[in-house]
Amino acid sequence: MRRPGRRWEAGAAAVPLRFPLQPSFPAVFRSRFSSVVVQPRFVLVLYSVLLLVATAQQYLKHTIDNYKIFTVPFWHLLAGRDLYADYPTLYSVPYKYSPTFALFMGWAAAMPDWLGLLLWNALNLAVCYPALRRLFPDQRRGLVLLLLLAIDTLTALQNSQSNNLLLGLMLWTYINLESGKYRWAGLCIALAFFIKVYGIGIGLIFLFYPGWWRAALWAVAFGILLALAPLLVASWPEFVRMYEGWYTIVRVSATGVQLSVMGVLETWFGWPIPKGVVQGLGLATLLLPLLHWRSWAEVHYRRLYVAAILIFVVIFNQMAESPTFVIAVAGFGLWFLAYHRSVPGLAWGLLGLVLVFTSLSPSDLFPAAVRNGVFVPYKIKAVPMILAWLLIMVQLLWYPRWCARLAQADAESARHTPELAA
Repeated sequence: MRRPGRRWEAGAAAVPLRFPLQPSFPAVFRSRFSSVVVQPRFVLVLYSVLLLVATAQQYLKHTIDNYKIFTVPFWHLLAGRDLYADYPTLYSVPYKYSPTFALFMGWAAAMPDWLGLLLWNALNLAVCYPALRRLFPDQRRGLVLLLLLAIDTLTALQNSQSNNLLLGLMLWTYINLESGKYRWAGLCIALAFFIKVYGIGIGLIFLFYPGWWRAALWAVAFGILLALAPLLVASWPEFVRMYEGWYTIVRVSATGVQLSVMGVLETWFGWPIPKGVVQGLGLATLLLPLLHWRSWAEVHYRRLYVAAILIFVVIFNQMAESPTFVIAVAGFGLWFLAYHRSVPGLAWGLLGLVLVFTSLSPSDLFPAAVRNGVFVPYKIKAVPMILAWLLIMVQLLWYPRWCARLAQADAESARHTPELAA
């Protein structure tokens, strides 16, 4: 009697009957996850929910102090009052932004708080969301980057901060330069500067483009117009006093260390190194890869440099706070989704550290005792970003040795992004 599943012939060895292989459970799960989650509609709905939840949470809990810091100075500007004085009955800390930003926020100041807050948060997302989607030539990696940034985006929204807006303007500077739209690149960097001074850091990449001087001229022209904008509502003496006050408040604010390299060195090792020295060494390290001037025309070099700048302006910023890290995580995500295959084991380990200790450390996922007793005093949130920046700088400093591997990693990542295969 023939045994089922075997071929039977006299004098021939039994051969098992071959059945088609079924896909493994992990492969099926990744495929279905990708088909549902890594889709434009899902990501757009997710970010819309984050916007509504964060806005409602702030307004209903009356935790809109940061929003008041942005909007109330508009009325001080109109009344000729000192923008940078203490107003403890109106908001908890002094205003630290430019006079131009105070004028810009007039549209929100004139609205009811609930509507102005909603539109302010929406503006932040309206600028950064499309920029993040356009960072890669393929749509999928842009969507995955938005998913990776969801937690940090929510953190910034919950604090009514301008970090999502600043991130978007810095990315649009890069995108417009890549597209040869130097006028728009100049406008974006000028706007970034008048929101937060360190936004001008992205201007280093101007050097990589043949029309850099045109972009620089447009940036200066837009910068002058924006700087003079408060004269629409203020006299010249008031105008001068405002900029003197802005300079003073920025200089005084530069005394902290917060979530930065300087803070980690001080709390971990007890090294009270002057922050200017640490920042100077960091800047020198960031500038050294510019010696590879023959590589300026290569897309992988430029992308690496953008990622390095996005992390640098946060981890070497003495005033960096938890919501600021959406900028640094975006820089890491840009590197990871393009080049994680260049150092796969290390890259995935870093991703885990970033998600757990940078993105989730301020959340209720960890007990308050751990957050307040370990994460906050030891600046844990900054540590994964410091490690990521060091890795990116190694690849930039020795770029000629890495360029072929980076190009191959980017090509493979573009093919396998839906599953994020290791």
